[in-house]
Amino acid sequence: MGNAPRVLTGLFGHETNTFSQLPTTLAHFEGYLLAFGDDIPATVEGSVIEPAGVEEAATELGWELVRSVVAWTTPSGRVARDAWDTCAGHALKTAAEAGHLDGVLFSMHGAMAAVDHDDAEGEFLEQLRGVIGPDVPVAITLDLHANVTDRMARHADIICAYRTYPHIDQVATAKRAAGILDRAMKGEVRPVSHIARRDLLGGLDSGRTTVDNPMTELLSRAEKLETEDDDVLLISVQAGFCPADLDEAGPTVVVCGDGRDARFQAIAETYMDHAWETRHYDSNEYLDVAEAMQRLGQLSDGEGPVVIADGSDNPGSGAYGDSTFLLDGMIKAGLENAAFGTICDPDAAAQLVAAGEGATTTVRLGGKVDPTYGPPIDITGEVVTVTDGSYLALGPRWGGTIQHLGPTAVLRIGGVDVIVASKRVQCTELETFTHAGIDPREKDVVAVKSIHHFRAAYAPIARHVLIVDSGALATKDFGKLPYKNLRRPIFPLDLD
Repeated sequence: MGNAPRVLTGLFGHETNTFSQLPTTLAHFEGYLLAFGDDIPATVEGSVIEPAGVEEAATELGWELVRSVVAWTTPSGRVARDAWDTCAGHALKTAAEAGHLDGVLFSMHGAMAAVDHDDAEGEFLEQLRGVIGPDVPVAITLDLHANVTDRMARHADIICAYRTYPHIDQVATAKRAAGILDRAMKGEVRPVSHIARRDLLGGLDSGRTTVDNPMTELLSRAEKLETEDDDVLLISVQAGFCPADLDEAGPTVVVCGDGRDARFQAIAETYMDHAWETRHYDSNEYLDVAEAMQRLGQLSDGEGPVVIADGSDNPGSGAYGDSTFLLDGMIKAGLENAAFGTICDPDAAAQLVAAGEGATTTVRLGGKVDPTYGPPIDITGEVVTVTDGSYLALGPRWGGTIQHLGPTAVLRIGGVDVIVASKRVQCTELETFTHAGIDPREKDVVAVKSIHHFRAAYAPIARHVLIVDSGALATKDFGKLPYKNLRRPIFPLDLD
């Protein structure tokens, strides 16, 4: 190996809700985050996503990066062929044309499904191995909600997931993986992935790290063992992604050991025993819409808004983002000084933009993709603001990246200001509201379509948080989802 190790790098990430009828096409990546080759550094500069961490690590460690692709978009249905062929294809082509490679550091979500591949990351890694051979060390970074398959663990020597949820450690995750890869390229260690799972679809408190729970317990044990045992290079704990009709969906632990050894597998199994034993733990209280409206009336006044999060219509879990159950409840409750972000309805947004600021208009809002999950409502309101829907995110989740809601309008319905957007984006940033002239700090009630990521930006301003399961596509009632490929029996569908 020469003075500058040559490392193939890239990001191809998507969290796929296989029960969504919305395909994820190349256009969706183009509308969120997509760059190739030498355009990547400028694209990720100043951001908090993994490729920014890879760039920093390469500078610190003296690597020469062979950059392929950076591609990410909002969770939805299966990744279409045009996106797969373009993104995975470009990365594989870059690897094939790179010449000598000393290592690979590639970022992915870990719960991607494509039209042709249930286990898309496993497929990509297997094809990559076919290009680079069995001996080049491969490190991958993953979302904490990855469904890590045996095939992924077979082809990736180093697996390194986030350790925070809300995810605010993407750069640190990339650099943690880079450090081990650097040692592997120097021949100091020989990393091998040892994976364990149980008959669990969900668990580990969905991976939350904002409270003391089974997830933080395992992460604390992992960090301690990594410090004390030089041969335990890395322990990666994944909470899994439930709305994925994949045989191996669910929580996993991967122990990256120096060499293949039964004791590393034993550590992984012990950690998964803890996940199984604590499988009933959930730090959230889930309210239906009526309960949430009732609870609002019981909360005392104070500084900041009550934040209501509808996790069941969270675009970050692949939901459609156009459910009306919560919005309808807020309107009927006669709430004042409230804001709602967002409802995705490109037809309604176009109508409101055309009507213009100051217009009073009637619109059929929401419920366009599948009214089962919250039917359209006919509503009259005032168009307060019109925007192009693009803004720089400043929060700890997506800071430094541009978010695009598409043509967007604020519709004031009684005392509720509703952000009507043309594109599905999880509401994790204050800028979703402030770009449209709404200061969430000044509202009494703020509704967001998110399950947990919103906490990074909204918990500091909230006087109280309520979690709602309104019954949309990302409901916690997994028994409503038509699984066909998932291993059975499994908790919580069959086992208690």
